[in-house]
Amino acid sequence: MNQKIIRSIGWTWIAAQSVFFAQVALGQVPDLSGVWWQGAPAPPLPDTIQPPLVSGMGVGTGGGGGMGISAGPLLLTNFGRERMANFDPVDDPAVRCEQPGLVRQILSPYPIRIEQDEGQVVIVYEEWAITRRFSLNGEGVSAATPLTPMGYPLAYTEDSKLVVETTHLSEGLNMSRQFFWTSESASTVEYYYLNARSQLVMDLVVTDPVMLSRPWVVQKIWNPYDGQLLGFECILRERP
Repeated sequence: MNQKIIRSIGWTWIAAQSVFFAQVALGQVPDLSGVWWQGAPAPPLPDTIQPPLVSGMGVGTGGGGGMGISAGPLLLTNFGRERMANFDPVDDPAVRCEQPGLVRQILSPYPIRIEQDEGQVVIVYEEWAITRRFSLNGEGVSAATPLTPMGYPLAYTEDSKLVVETTHLSEGLNMSRQFFWTSESASTVEYYYLNARSQLVMDLVVTDPVMLSRPWVVQKIWNPYDGQLLGFECILRERP
């Protein structure tokens, strides 16, 4: 067999393997598509006849229906405590109809919609009508990347989870059981996956050496929702 034929067969084999591995990699992306809302009824556990459980709202343990938000202790640095001691809630950017930042956005109690297509994941949030797009083949961030309220995300899959690492965040005002700022040094990691109830789970780690004395760990769970996102309109409030 001459060298040209051998070389042709070799390149054909490599191309076929590349397509195969690309399909495998794409297949590893968990199917998270759909509309999700923490206020929707929780689905029953598999292989049970129990009726769907209706969740509570807000911050809590996530109890009976496996719902809601569970958060570890929020520990501020000395600087963080001093800054928040002088915080006036009317200084909340949302009062001025300014989107307050990534952490508060992804912990919003309102529904979200997830779309997936050929290595791209899109999350649309009802509140603030924000859209985030993640390419699973995204490039690393550059030094010239500007700081924004939603930052720069780098997405990939790991152990059947969608992982989103976000940096280059501008200051944001967040809410747990209390208001707290995150600084321009903050970064986040989000892990998205489905649990045994077919609920959407997000494990979130917020790191900020300026405002937090240790990373803040949060888990949020959404239920499948058969409705659609509503329009969002902010009502501008004037400071008294």
